[in-house]
Amino acid sequence: MPRVCKVTGKKTQVGMNVSHSHRRTKRTFIPNLQILKFHSDILGRDFSLRISTSGLRTLNKHGGLDGYVMAKPISRLTEDMAVVKKAIIKKVGKPAAPEKKPAHKPNLSARLVNKVAAKKTATKKA
Repeated sequence: MPRVCKVTGKKTQVGMNVSHSHRRTKRTFIPNLQILKFHSDILGRDFSLRISTSGLRTLNKHGGLDGYVMAKPISRLTEDMAVVKKAIIKKVGKPAAPEKKPAHKPNLSARLVNKVAAKKTATKKA
């Protein structure tokens, strides 16, 4: 079983131990993975995930497995999380698209606004 976090995608990295005299020897950096069960309220079942501690913090931040999976687009999820999201969408339906914000008006200075208004009144009088 590969040492890969199902949430963040963190995996084993290779690097060097560097001694005081700068001799270098190869070493591996292993992520802090934990095997935990998470309950999906929407699907009504548990998922056993091998996640890193930073992945656990991410799930807590989003309010659990369902909140995390629904907040991210499928393209940004790992394969296992994408399967969970597809199952949720199949059961509940596609979530509504977020409302688009109105177009941003440029921030005009008061001096510029007065200058444009003066030009308009000058052209009307002439």
